[in-house]
Amino acid sequence: MATDTVDREAMGRGWSLFAIRGIRVRLDPSWLLIFALILASVSLGWLPRAVPDRPWLDYGIAGTIATLLFFLSILAHELAHAFAAQRAGIVVPAITLFLFGGVSHMERETTTPRDELRVAAVGPLASFVLAGGFWALHRALAGSPPLASAVALYLAWINAALGVFNLLPGLPLDGGRVLRAVAWWRTGSLRRATRIASNAGKGLALGVVLLGALQLFSGALLGGMWLILIGMFLRNLAEASYQGMVLSQSLEDVKVADVALRDPVTVPPDLTIRKLVDDYLLTRGYRSYPVVEGGQPIGLIALDDLRGTPVEQQESLTVRERMRRLDQVASVPPDLPLADALRRLGGATGSLLVMRGDRLEGLLTKSALLRFVEIRHALAEE
Repeated sequence: MATDTVDREAMGRGWSLFAIRGIRVRLDPSWLLIFALILASVSLGWLPRAVPDRPWLDYGIAGTIATLLFFLSILAHELAHAFAAQRAGIVVPAITLFLFGGVSHMERETTTPRDELRVAAVGPLASFVLAGGFWALHRALAGSPPLASAVALYLAWINAALGVFNLLPGLPLDGGRVLRAVAWWRTGSLRRATRIASNAGKGLALGVVLLGALQLFSGALLGGMWLILIGMFLRNLAEASYQGMVLSQSLEDVKVADVALRDPVTVPPDLTIRKLVDDYLLTRGYRSYPVVEGGQPIGLIALDDLRGTPVEQQESLTVRERMRRLDQVASVPPDLPLADALRRLGGATGSLLVMRGDRLEGLLTKSALLRFVEIRHALAEE
């Protein structure tokens, strides 16, 4: 369906299948649902109408082949994006197939309108090429087993529909990125261009929701609910596309040391859990604290590390018994670009130790990062 900048948490879900040119292909668990829906639609709907009076086993086998080839077509669409991004010097670590199609995860945004246009347009182009190829196969199979010809016709139609749908001018669709490339070239501002394409995407999403509502009123409950779900998903992604770009620009040329809490509040390892809760978590407002012994950091204790601790044990248990040891805690150097540190900030503690060698220099937390981005965003609003 589209491309986005890397979401490490999303990439961690599902199953890893294989790699192509360094790009890991993954399946999100939601893919199983859409696979089943398409398989049922093809096997119980399209094929029986196109080729009536065949055994149901034949429909099931042909439908399975058609569904698998459809998802390979989606993969080809996403690989076209990924290869174009690689040619533009952008690392693409993974492609994820999920409920609404596929997404190529890019390490960063494109840097010029021309690269943006190339990366965006090549996906629908691949779908149209596939549609033409399957149409030619359908014509070549005339007189052959009719189910094979019907499968080729279905794949021609669905790839053409995929190409047309993705060219609709609104983020997160490929057409939205084409619109953004044009607006970026005209205005010279990636931020303004992204806002234009994001607003267009929200308008498209509203249209899809209204179309779904009309289908509901006409009695097509399943189709209507599906369109409403797609519209809501597109609207959320359109907004996320703009916010993600704002975040990326806010973090540009910023180092970890610029945002991290300097001289963070630390706790000793022999402190009881009750004292930690009463004297630190409830009164100081932080969710995590570096653990220091003899002037050296030895770990990190966070609110999430205390979940499930019985109240009656809080007087006897100590921080040392519940903390994460230093070798279990993510840490970053103070001069690391903040954008790189953000990709490591997805753990349960929501914080990173800022270390220069063996010396603790600060603590990078999600709340500090969000506050920094909010201020940057407010000061840079157009």
